[in-house]
Amino acid sequence: MSKMKASTALVNVLKNWDIDHVYGIPGDSIDTVVDALRKEQDTIKFIHVRHEEVATLAASSYTKLTGKIGVALAIGGPGAIHMLNGMYDAKMDNVPMLVLAGQVPTSVANTKYFQEVDLPTLFTDVAVFNKQIEDAETLPDIVDVAIRTAYEKKGVAVLTIPNDILLTEINHTVAAKQEVFQQVKPEISTESIAQAAELIKSAKNPVILAGVGTKHAKEALVQFSEHTKTPVIISLPAKGIMPDDHPNFLGNLGKIGTKPAYEAMQDADLLLMIGNDYPYTDYLPQESVKSIQIDIDPAKIGHRFPATVGIVGDAKEALTALIEATDYIATRAFLEASQENMANWWKWLREDEAKTTTPIAPEAVMAQVQKIADKDTIFSIDVGTSTVWSTRYLHLGHHNDFLISAWLGTMGCALPGAIAAKQAFPDRQVIAITGDGGFSMVMQDFVTAVGYKMPMIVIVLNNKELSFIKYEQQSAGELNYAIDLPDINYAQFAESCGGLGFRVETFDELESAFKAARNASLPVIIDIAVDSNAAPLPGKIVMDEALGYTKFEIRSITEDHRFSKMPPLKTIIRRFF
Repeated sequence: MSKMKASTALVNVLKNWDIDHVYGIPGDSIDTVVDALRKEQDTIKFIHVRHEEVATLAASSYTKLTGKIGVALAIGGPGAIHMLNGMYDAKMDNVPMLVLAGQVPTSVANTKYFQEVDLPTLFTDVAVFNKQIEDAETLPDIVDVAIRTAYEKKGVAVLTIPNDILLTEINHTVAAKQEVFQQVKPEISTESIAQAAELIKSAKNPVILAGVGTKHAKEALVQFSEHTKTPVIISLPAKGIMPDDHPNFLGNLGKIGTKPAYEAMQDADLLLMIGNDYPYTDYLPQESVKSIQIDIDPAKIGHRFPATVGIVGDAKEALTALIEATDYIATRAFLEASQENMANWWKWLREDEAKTTTPIAPEAVMAQVQKIADKDTIFSIDVGTSTVWSTRYLHLGHHNDFLISAWLGTMGCALPGAIAAKQAFPDRQVIAITGDGGFSMVMQDFVTAVGYKMPMIVIVLNNKELSFIKYEQQSAGELNYAIDLPDINYAQFAESCGGLGFRVETFDELESAFKAARNASLPVIIDIAVDSNAAPLPGKIVMDEALGYTKFEIRSITEDHRFSKMPPLKTIIRRFF
């Protein structure tokens, strides 16, 4: 047993868990850990970001892509507070994360010292493991337990560590290499499989709603859908689990989903919820409709929708068992009707993609993205109208990844996600799609991508406003206010950071910019002046939304004394009826 600084012992534990990089910003209360990482830079890469929020958002995205724990580091006080947004993203999307936060020396603790913040209290809600280290000798063991707990509970583990404890010499023996925690899969009940098979056999209009819990079961999901002739709808973060061009696929559900998905769900007589905890219950069928729910977490069964049959277990294993327990169905009228409905939807989208107008239609931008995208491109998508355009118009397959802040829905997630993607898969193409509102929240870290030589394409849909909020206000019957954004030339910003920038203001400039970006060896920003009146209408306009838009129009005339620019009447009619 040898003597070493507690900070060195901490880094040894990270190595034992096969952690190969840490995101963060150095500083006084955590500098000794950064120094220990410097000594191990051949095995653990320290990625110096420009804002701590980017560190945790990148760490969260890394785990979503790889399943391996993401690690972020910051000083105490302000640095630790900045990390909260990405920590909540990890918490709400159920991914493991380790956060190392510095703290003032124990000798001045609880004296209202400079930058002293009660971090354990601050992190109480966000963390599944939350400890302030009080004894240097226990630090390695607690780090080990923290990582293990983060994996086991799929959440955030936080260690608040006073600087003097990190500097203390301790006795430490390097432990054996740790194995990543693997969740024990419950044994699937044969009785529940038999009951589910009977429901499937008797159903005429079954619908599958699949979530990220089927990410590892993509092939089984496709096989089951084809075997039972059941249409598949997905939750937003599950995009790519079912290939967009599969004939049984109806898109995602909800306000930014497809009209065929909404209508199929309303006509369903059997709902199969697989690996999801879909929260927007108004889009689900009436509660009288029978349902089968498959989830590895028994607490999720019946949480959102009454489960006629609950199958607790792994989605892949359950789907395989159901294929064996059910007869092959040659045809199903409901699926054929849904496919016809979806064919009309694709036809409408192709009409949108063919727009050649200036200002540029966001739909036309998505068509250009599709032209340059590789088969295994990783798409990192921001929150806002960029979410709508990307979800609807990008055609993904089983080799793509689709990163999004699903449950927290935080703006500014696309660039950190792209940084994480290049760290995880440096040889794959990475495309971030963001609005000017989301990008400007984290734009400083484009220079991080440049500094670490991470080629990527960042597409900024620049409409000089908070466009999604504009339509939220309108659908609620409110007048638009405080949504305008001063214009920034993001292409010039890219150049000033050492990257490559293209400013696209007319449709004719689109194709050449995308071709040049496709072949670039540097991080690229394509700053596109898109039509601010392009309306990301819901796939299906429901009555409450129609009434809200009507109220907005009346108020525009009576209070603002102007007519708003409405989407084409043909488009509104298609979405409403």
